[in-house]
Amino acid sequence: MNKLLEGIRVLDLSQFLSGPRCSQLLALKGAEVVKVEPPMGETLRLITRLMKSERLLSTLHQNKKGIVVDFKKEEGLALVRRLAGEADVMVENFAPGLMKKMGLDYESLSTVNPRLIYVSISGFGKGGPLGDRVAFDIVAQATAGIMYAYRMEDKTPKCYFADLVSGAYAALGAMEALFARERTGKGCLVDISMLDVMYFQNFSAFSDNSLAPVKDEIEKMLGRTMTNLLTDDKRPLPFWASYKASDGHVVIVALTDREWKGLMEAIGRPEAAADFKFSNFVTRIQNAGEGIDMIAPWVAAHTAAEVTAELEKKNVPCAKVLNFDEVNEHPQLIDRGMITSVDDSKFGEIKVPGDPVKLSCFEDDVRSSCPALGEHTEEVLRAWLNMGEEEISALKSKKAIS
Repeated sequence: MNKLLEGIRVLDLSQFLSGPRCSQLLALKGAEVVKVEPPMGETLRLITRLMKSERLLSTLHQNKKGIVVDFKKEEGLALVRRLAGEADVMVENFAPGLMKKMGLDYESLSTVNPRLIYVSISGFGKGGPLGDRVAFDIVAQATAGIMYAYRMEDKTPKCYFADLVSGAYAALGAMEALFARERTGKGCLVDISMLDVMYFQNFSAFSDNSLAPVKDEIEKMLGRTMTNLLTDDKRPLPFWASYKASDGHVVIVALTDREWKGLMEAIGRPEAAADFKFSNFVTRIQNAGEGIDMIAPWVAAHTAAEVTAELEKKNVPCAKVLNFDEVNEHPQLIDRGMITSVDDSKFGEIKVPGDPVKLSCFEDDVRSSCPALGEHTEEVLRAWLNMGEEEISALKSKKAIS
């Protein structure tokens, strides 16, 4: 076996970001992922086509095969049910109730294929008072308190964490279910709620909840709450902050006494390490403003490269705040295979992300771009369903496939 998930078949009915991120991770580990789209293409394909940016689909759909099935035709629905009968994993992220209406819900398909692992991604999950509501990334981030945590209640999120992180958790759930199936012989439903996932990432929210009985005591000692300890923009901490350099910004972290001592030596204030105002973690919080006033002028007088060079000599964690161009040319990411490319028959070379999950026992495998609309329809029907030319032609004539 050359690939971890070689022999695993994934039927991906999803669209936009969350479901495709799930199947992307499975495809990068060698699963045979078949992306099912309607005749006009999934919504994201339509949007990117209108904006002449269809190339970006390859950042989500490497290593996949693409087929076109018209769900509005009964023959098309019947075909998807047959394909689900041959799949190990199925992924969907449609509005609540739609899959049941089409007879493509877990209860219906698991009777035909008891080994099926059915991955369902939704805004709020199965059940609960919000279970029937439709959601997108921004709705999940708002509801989970992420936007509040970033103090961005009046601004749109800059990264699609709810979609992309939920997709990653969906892939984790699929892998866990595959492992469980090895023991039980049975598939199961993987129920991923974007709200659940975002809450699970919101350390500020659930730490605030756990500290409720002692919040007042902590605030009295520190002069601030634990909830915004590292995130108070108006009162930043000297040992966890972004500083303005002469040509950009540098983040500096000096949480330990050793790191603080190294930072003070780097800025030419070694005596401050022994000053009672900065002698331990708590006093450095209590006197945060004075600490910032010591460090900020030194950073401002140097370039970002000069700052990081001096701090690295003292083993103080730091980094320049990079823009997109700098990130996309970063030698560490290139060396790790996280910035790679695929060849597309229509668009030529496309830069795409690599696989972030590195396994010593398997090599990274990014080999193909996003499939063209319906590129592999006939190939998949022959391989998965042993379908002959006559049956394929009949489905084409009824416009159930293309």
